[in-house]
Amino acid sequence: MRSANLHIALLTDGEPFHGSSPEEQALGGSETACVQMARALSARGHRVQVFCRCPRPGLCQGVVYRDRRDLVQAAGEERFDVLVVSRFFAALDLPLQAGLKVLWNHDILDTPLALAQRLDRLDLCLVLSRFHAQDYAGKLPELAGRLVGTRNGLDLALLDRASAGVRRDSHLVTYVSRPERGLRLLLEHVWPRLRQAFPDLTLALCGYGVEHTPLPAPVRREHAVIANLIQHTPGVKLLGPLAKREYYRHLAGCGLLLYPCVFPEISCISALEAQALGTPLVTSDAFALNETVAQPRFLVPGLPGSAEYLEAFSQRALELLQNPQEAQALALPAQASIRARHDWAAIAVEWEELFLERLGARTLAQAPALAASLLLSGARGAAEALLARPLAMPAEGPAPADPDEAGLLTTLAETLRGVCGSLGQQGPVGVISADQGRTAAALGGRLPLEVRELDDEHPPQPQCLAVLVRDRLERSADPGQLLRQAQAWCRPGGYLLLCVASGAWPLLMPGHLARLHDLGREEILRLLPGRPVCLSFLPRGLVSQGVERFHAGRWLALAPAQGPPPGELDPQAALRRARPAPPELLAEVKRAGLI
Repeated sequence: MRSANLHIALLTDGEPFHGSSPEEQALGGSETACVQMARALSARGHRVQVFCRCPRPGLCQGVVYRDRRDLVQAAGEERFDVLVVSRFFAALDLPLQAGLKVLWNHDILDTPLALAQRLDRLDLCLVLSRFHAQDYAGKLPELAGRLVGTRNGLDLALLDRASAGVRRDSHLVTYVSRPERGLRLLLEHVWPRLRQAFPDLTLALCGYGVEHTPLPAPVRREHAVIANLIQHTPGVKLLGPLAKREYYRHLAGCGLLLYPCVFPEISCISALEAQALGTPLVTSDAFALNETVAQPRFLVPGLPGSAEYLEAFSQRALELLQNPQEAQALALPAQASIRARHDWAAIAVEWEELFLERLGARTLAQAPALAASLLLSGARGAAEALLARPLAMPAEGPAPADPDEAGLLTTLAETLRGVCGSLGQQGPVGVISADQGRTAAALGGRLPLEVRELDDEHPPQPQCLAVLVRDRLERSADPGQLLRQAQAWCRPGGYLLLCVASGAWPLLMPGHLARLHDLGREEILRLLPGRPVCLSFLPRGLVSQGVERFHAGRWLALAPAQGPPPGELDPQAALRRARPAPPELLAEVKRAGLI
């Protein structure tokens, strides 16, 4: 199924960021992962959008970044093949249209009951290690069948650029994780031992700022204690938050990364980064760290935080500091292992294969439910292709009026009046419709121009200033041919105005089962290549059926008639973005004899 380039949305909350944030500011691990995975997927040819708290929306390295406030608009207008929700699974409640819904987890599962309430909206659950998977499966056993292992990645090119020419200082060590995850233990118990043995040793502290992040009161108190320790501990240098390039240069120049971790790490991006830069480290042989750290000598056994553990941690750090060449020799095979396994480009290939495999598998396992969803969304052609047979078509008359017919006609009339007036010429306005002339007659009373209903037997003479195609494109077996005809009926410099019913109209009102294509933004742009297209979406309803919610609306598209020949629709697009209809809706469709 790799013939398709996917439309993928990544959605998250939390710390604000934008497409250039990793290069401009200190950034958390999950936010960095979101940016870098989005870039890797885009480099594979997929269309990628990221929704986040975005202070600088726009296009960056092939990825469109949008603020979370756009989700209300996107819920009706966008159709994604894959929706990836990063961390904040409450976003699964949003009525976003996507064929595959994926939860990308970066934390241990603190609220299993809240996630359990959303399992029927979730297809895949990505975890970053075996430890991570065991945590989720143990707390929510019914999720086990949807767990898929992935891993954190690294931008190897950025690591190489940042570390080029950096000389390692064996007398410089560093701590780079959040303060509450082990820094107090380091300052109180480990650092005095190291400093006594190596009086010229410097401990550099850096990390992304959490001053404005809502934190539990115990964590705030812990941060206050740590801040006091930093102020009164000799040999400590506070670097603060660093952008990725500066951070990697710092990490590449350190003799040792010290992380007496007491936090249940489910991967640990800083350990991956250190190893990829060839920097030795000392950390806990616990949680997912024994999966993340490739060199056993860098792992300290024992219960993290215990007296025995702290003694072993201090001893291991002293051994590596006393023998920097041995430490570097241990780091080299770890560096090669991490670089081979944690390249975002390779992980993006695995995601792509996973998504395409899961989307393809549904066509066998859930064909009737997918066909029902396609039929109700107006993609009858895709439903018939999926089932390999024609579907029953109830007798339907002319296309019904819009729920806001007067408002729609006013919008169409104003648009036509504007474009025709800009041409400064006389001539008719043509209408190609499925309503037996109702739209043409109504527009004739609203425009100071002649309005004609067009058909194959009576091409307009003279040619039209503009041609409106309403409710016909989506019903045409060959939309491209219909557009070629409309183009031919326009005079040079004329315009096409498309009015397309899109989405689950049969659930909103009768008379819409005859549509063969569910045309959205991407389909309209494919049909009108090589020309500027002004698009607007008119929402008409949101219908709930079980856990699924179905949108209905109209697209208006205005474009010059002159231009390249119409493009072709992607025959698999509607199937990729369809979700199987819930059982109660499938049963209703079957009772009606529609499939």
